[in-house]
Amino acid sequence: MEIDKKEEFVAALDLGTNTFNLAIAKSQPPFSIVFRIEKGVFLGKGGLASKKILADALLRAQKVLIEYSSILSNYPLKKLSCVATEAIRNASNAPDVLRSLEIDVPFSVETIPGEREAELVYKGVKSTGLLTKENSIIMDIGGGSVEFIIGNKESIIWKKSYKIGISRALEKVALSDPPKKDELEKHRFYFEENLQELASYISGHNVKHLIGTAGSFDSWRKMIGEQNLDLPYSELSKENLLNLINKINSIPLAARLKIKGMEEMRIETIVPAGILVEYLLNSFNFESIHQCSFSLSEGVLWEMINE
Repeated sequence: MEIDKKEEFVAALDLGTNTFNLAIAKSQPPFSIVFRIEKGVFLGKGGLASKKILADALLRAQKVLIEYSSILSNYPLKKLSCVATEAIRNASNAPDVLRSLEIDVPFSVETIPGEREAELVYKGVKSTGLLTKENSIIMDIGGGSVEFIIGNKESIIWKKSYKIGISRALEKVALSDPPKKDELEKHRFYFEENLQELASYISGHNVKHLIGTAGSFDSWRKMIGEQNLDLPYSELSKENLLNLINKINSIPLAARLKIKGMEEMRIETIVPAGILVEYLLNSFNFESIHQCSFSLSEGVLWEMINE
């Protein structure tokens, strides 16, 4: 895309536990994304349990942010918002990490709480027009936390951030290559144990639809295929999704990587993500399942432009 230097843009950076996401949009309505990129950083790798961001993770973060800074320099920016989520808000050395990051790049980072993260994820999904009058549950699977939001096109009804991210799960129960059945069961129990209250909220609010945002859902959409990837969301067949999850979770890393649409940065984390989604699909009778590519960073952009 050729950049019109006479036009102003807004940009949002999401510093997640596993990936750093950059999205840029035109600064005036209607909401129009002009650039998106996602890079695997694994900021929380090896340090979620000890609540510390490790030196090698910091170096990966600095490298990607310098790359993103170079991209941003090409756009006449009206506003830039950079938000950090679970890995940084969980880390005891977060102040030192943030100082190091802000030295290397020309912007400041805001650490947001889980409830705020959930709100922004909802706004990102809402911006696509996917939400209806009926209640949906939106799930954003992160490395350190998973956000659940029940809502419709009018408003959020309930939201909560759970510290059960897929990288956190892998720190608790390492997986063999390929995963063993008892390891997969331990992961399933981990999610089930921590989400016992979720059933009451889903049934109490008559939730009919599941929407999974970004991350693993993006990868599953690509692997299932036959989708118009120009659209920001797609309906997924429950049967196709469960079959794909079972296939991925039964084969070694090398075989996973050969699946068309599989992204290398997710070949490990997609296993616990699949166990979590499988648990939800087998526990609740959703009428539809959708993948939505818009999530936190798009929610930040939508808010900057419209509020």
